[in-house]
Amino acid sequence: MKYRILFIFLFTWAISSPIKINLLTTNDIHGVIASQKATFMNPQYPPTIVGAAAFSKYVDELRNSTINNGEGLLLLDGGNIFQGNPLGMADSGQSMIEWMNRIGYDAMVPGSYDFISGAKNLQSLALQSNFPFLFSNLECDNCPLEFDEIKPYIIKEISGVKVGILGVVNSQISEIVLSGNRMGTTAAFEVPTMRKWVPEMKSEGAEVVIVLTSSGVPWDREEEYEKLVEKVNNGEVNENNTSLNAIEMAYFAEDVDFIVVGGNSKGYWLPWYDPHSHTYVIQGYGNGTEFSHIKLLIDENTHLFMGYETLVDGRASQTLLSDDFEADRTDANWIQSKLENAIKSYNSHGSTNVKNTTSPRELQLDQWDFPYLDTDENIEILTWNCEFFPHANDSTILALAEAVSDMDVDIIAFQELRRVGWFSKLMTYLPQYNYIVSEQASFMDLAIIFKSDQFDFVRQYEPFSDNDYNFAGRPPLQVDLLIKTENAGIPLSIINIHMKCCDSGLQRRKNAVKMLHDYVDETFETQSNIILLGDWNDDTKDEPGQHSFDVFFDDDRFHFVTENISYDLSQASYPKEPWVSFLDHILVSNELVKPSSNYHVQTIRMGDYMGGYEIYDAYISDHLPVLLSFPNP
Repeated sequence: MKYRILFIFLFTWAISSPIKINLLTTNDIHGVIASQKATFMNPQYPPTIVGAAAFSKYVDELRNSTINNGEGLLLLDGGNIFQGNPLGMADSGQSMIEWMNRIGYDAMVPGSYDFISGAKNLQSLALQSNFPFLFSNLECDNCPLEFDEIKPYIIKEISGVKVGILGVVNSQISEIVLSGNRMGTTAAFEVPTMRKWVPEMKSEGAEVVIVLTSSGVPWDREEEYEKLVEKVNNGEVNENNTSLNAIEMAYFAEDVDFIVVGGNSKGYWLPWYDPHSHTYVIQGYGNGTEFSHIKLLIDENTHLFMGYETLVDGRASQTLLSDDFEADRTDANWIQSKLENAIKSYNSHGSTNVKNTTSPRELQLDQWDFPYLDTDENIEILTWNCEFFPHANDSTILALAEAVSDMDVDIIAFQELRRVGWFSKLMTYLPQYNYIVSEQASFMDLAIIFKSDQFDFVRQYEPFSDNDYNFAGRPPLQVDLLIKTENAGIPLSIINIHMKCCDSGLQRRKNAVKMLHDYVDETFETQSNIILLGDWNDDTKDEPGQHSFDVFFDDDRFHFVTENISYDLSQASYPKEPWVSFLDHILVSNELVKPSSNYHVQTIRMGDYMGGYEIYDAYISDHLPVLLSFPNP
């Protein structure tokens, strides 16, 4: 029926002039509103992206022109507005709200990263904004988000057309946001939410319906759509109890004209058109690099949506390059001042948001025979890439909790946390540990846990959070601790890394390691007890020039305690054929662990305790944890 209506009114358009509404969208800004070098476009000669000061000028000029030509303007954001950059994190998003008020946004939908400073902070941001936060699928267990400034939807009259905008938050927030940050907030499934609210919006007079969601467009939208259609045809999808991304939502989007999306920094030049529902889906690139601008075409007589037109070279997205855009100087100076102050503050103080388990659970399961690794005289530390954590959901949580409890080491550095909400569930079984999780990463978080009775927490810090291209969007995670002693505590700094993978990432790994070396070199006087560990995605046995270790190999203040065991294939940290290799290294300062000291290092062959590597791989990870035990300083 909807297809027939569209056909009729496309014919009508040929003999009449449609109403035009300029739709501008942003998503996944992550606090990046200053100018930046586009190393992702050309690492050697990166062009300049002017940033938000150019976008504000563009919007101002567009507003003036729409007043003169009678067109409408609608400005929406798909969430994840402040996390990921010191400018956004320094005041937990207040500067970003100030900027969005300045631009004149009409609405936004919270993204999962907007909970990074907690739901109470999200409430505060909503109260400071001049535009509504839309959250129609809010489920609240005594959470801070049930108040008038957070609405399910709004209906705005634009150029005489009543446009309904429905906010739908990613229903996976309980899986991808730490429980302590959600504070009782969860989100209902996307499709039943649309089916509940869209009819109400229509009954309230909405003539054009836009869904604004943070459920994300996947990186391979065509492939994902084909998989969905196949599952639907086979009766394998129940949309009423399944979390769906925006492409999947569109298939079931009855009476929805457009879906504006955030939740994934991957962008597309043109909106996706769903041939089943005839709904369009738009998501641009994030991290302050671009915005999307199209004109919605509305029949002037019936006010039914007819389609859209682009403005530049058949593209919806526009990259804010200096060749194409000019900054508003007042805005540019304001942004630069905010950024400089934020970096100065963050470099001085970092974050003090250490976490612990307030509602511990007893681990009943005793399925595996993991070794006990703790000693009284030494400090034991593990590096552990937990591939796409938790790739077996509850089975991963229970197996990993049992392993950590049984091995009882003092510190663990985890990499590759895909859904950090599940990390909260893991930590409920490990109340003896405090922990920190990445606050600035935008892809595969890092975490560090440490025994609360042995270490005092000083701060969390994420170097290069304002310049994380070479770290693949996941800046190093540093925790500064004090080893508890009878007198004064002994400083200890742990830096957890997960380098860009694969051959294509070699130059970025080299750049990242050089940046890390410069960083520890500059701070060496105050951070002499350093452990730098994680998934380096290079093997120390690689041929010269084919690895990233040289700057540390050439510095006699540091050594890799894992270098010798890397030649023993039985201790390969990545034992999968045909790519058997040692990728998970531990670098230490000689001041902390002298090369001649009585330290011990080994790869923990988890399959030996679980009935085989294949079982371990199915439950926990394809990487094996690597242990360092060294004398307590």
